[in-house]
Amino acid sequence: MFNLFSNKTVLDEDTTQWLFDSYGWALNSFGSDFFHEETLLVTPTEAHFPSQVNSRKSMASSIFQQLVQYAGMQNWPLALIELTADYEPLYPTNITFNGIPRGITSAITLEDEAQAFHITYSPDLTRDPGVLTAVIARQLASHLIQTARIPGPGGEELHGHLVDLLAIFMGFGLFLSNSAVIIQRGCSGCGKSVQATGSLSEDQMTYALAIFCCLKKIPGKTAQPHLKSALRPLFKKAVKEAGGSSKIEQLNQITHSIKPT
Repeated sequence: MFNLFSNKTVLDEDTTQWLFDSYGWALNSFGSDFFHEETLLVTPTEAHFPSQVNSRKSMASSIFQQLVQYAGMQNWPLALIELTADYEPLYPTNITFNGIPRGITSAITLEDEAQAFHITYSPDLTRDPGVLTAVIARQLASHLIQTARIPGPGGEELHGHLVDLLAIFMGFGLFLSNSAVIIQRGCSGCGKSVQATGSLSEDQMTYALAIFCCLKKIPGKTAQPHLKSALRPLFKKAVKEAGGSSKIEQLNQITHSIKPT
């Protein structure tokens, strides 16, 4: 009787299946070869963010430049924009590319008024580099997803969820998981507010990160120290559950090359 609940899964079955299906879509849409050969698990350390900065603006620029490289979007026309009261967004509508969405051989061009894809940030975000990193990563994913030739699982209704998943697939899962929920404390006696930053829940992002680590054969103990302590038990269970699933092997069978042979 003591083992009555020992087989309880980390997430409900439908959600877990959607995460695996979405990884399959991402591998087929954005290159299984790029994922396995070039995608990194980006960590909040000097190993991945080595630049020395002397201002908050230069910090935002440095983070942006590093993430663009890790995402394989160095050939995209991208512009980092600090939000101001008079900012007017431009949304590219006429996008052409050479069929290679990322990597050094990709070629993305815009043929309308917009000269670049905007990556925006509020100056307040520079107080928390981890949250800023997640915000930039999510926007990179929101642009990359436009090159997908087939809709992701759930289609337009789950577009925001797919953007979150894609950002994790691109190697930025530690930042998305850690900033999935932001607790803001008010004045003395005002209590606190909890704000979700993405469409996937904190648990779903953490599970998606576990799938990433299993696919990349990254030991859980490598990622775990960089997670918030509250997420570590769930992550450990997710790695064990996902790693023991046949779905990982099925994903490993996907071969969709975007790199020239």
